[in-house]
Amino acid sequence: MKHAKWLVIASVVVLALIATTNLFEKSSAVSVNEIMVKIGQTVQGLFPVLFDEKAMEQSAGRQQLNDAVSKLDTLFNEAKPHFDIRSPTYRISFEVIHTQLADAMVAMKHDNYRHAINIVKEFVSVCSSCHTQDPQLRTLFSDVGRDRFGNDLQFAEFSYMTRNYVTAMAHYLKYLTSAGELSEADLMTVMKRILTINTQVYNRPEDALNELTKLRDNPRHTKYSRKNLEEWLAGLEDLRQQQVSAAASPDMAQLKLYVDKILGPLHDPGAADFPSKKEKVSRVWLRGRLYHYLNTLPPREEIPVILYWLAIIDRSTDYSFYYSLADMYLKECMLQYTSHPYAQKCYDEYEAYITFSYSGSRGTDIPDDIEQELKALKLRVYAPKQ
Repeated sequence: MKHAKWLVIASVVVLALIATTNLFEKSSAVSVNEIMVKIGQTVQGLFPVLFDEKAMEQSAGRQQLNDAVSKLDTLFNEAKPHFDIRSPTYRISFEVIHTQLADAMVAMKHDNYRHAINIVKEFVSVCSSCHTQDPQLRTLFSDVGRDRFGNDLQFAEFSYMTRNYVTAMAHYLKYLTSAGELSEADLMTVMKRILTINTQVYNRPEDALNELTKLRDNPRHTKYSRKNLEEWLAGLEDLRQQQVSAAASPDMAQLKLYVDKILGPLHDPGAADFPSKKEKVSRVWLRGRLYHYLNTLPPREEIPVILYWLAIIDRSTDYSFYYSLADMYLKECMLQYTSHPYAQKCYDEYEAYITFSYSGSRGTDIPDDIEQELKALKLRVYAPKQ
């Protein structure tokens, strides 16, 4: 499948998925904290290797990557029970991470260390996406200071991925004013983080509007970054006028109204695939509200509907703000909620995307294994109900 690569600048990955007291007993919380601290320490040690282009040309760098990925695989397996009692989207993130670590080990076994590094960076992206499901501030690494990182952006990324959003925001903004050189990619990263933290995680689009407005006159803008900023500001202004942040805890009926307004009626598969940059802002906001609702442990019959909506959002934002788990959401919907009416909608959406992905000037050419998967899934969800 044609997946875009979202390479992020990142320092340390910690899936500090500490559940609230109604989900974990105190002893369990301590256990998961310990595991996540070890994960953070392991990836922190990888930091120099991940962003040193010549590191993989040396045996020491290769061995360091081998050891770290193997240890991460063991640690995530230890963390699995904690994911199993969370919402389906957390479990999906875990499965993707587990697969990525396995793929990285295979790549290294075949001496393809460049590919392994890229996989680890994608693994970082999944972790970041997973963390934004939960607005609760975490400071497991509050003792890790700026002095351990090469610049403010790296420390901001570290703080973002460990859910220390206050510190992250401070150092993103500091980087904008203190960096000697600022690439277009770095500027876009900072703007996306400001938008995501305020709009999706904290449900405060008005704060994102205020912060991003201050960046209008930044002299380092390119034509591309400036166009994105203006589009996002227009989208945030729309959200402000709608006063959507007042809907801190929407119920399912309210969410359905927002989905109809933002994503459309979704009568046909692929209907929400091409929003404008301005329209993507409202999808980022809606994603946060869906995660919030999903983490309240809603009735089982509502979960496949939410997974379907999340898949549409992830697909329609075109990998712009986070690692897309759209395919995994659709498969979870089909495989775990087969008898639910939305299982068929999830299949139709998945089939439409697969067909689009493998279509070109020479027609549609879907690989045999993907074709067989589609047939099996269709048989599963469209089989007559007993």
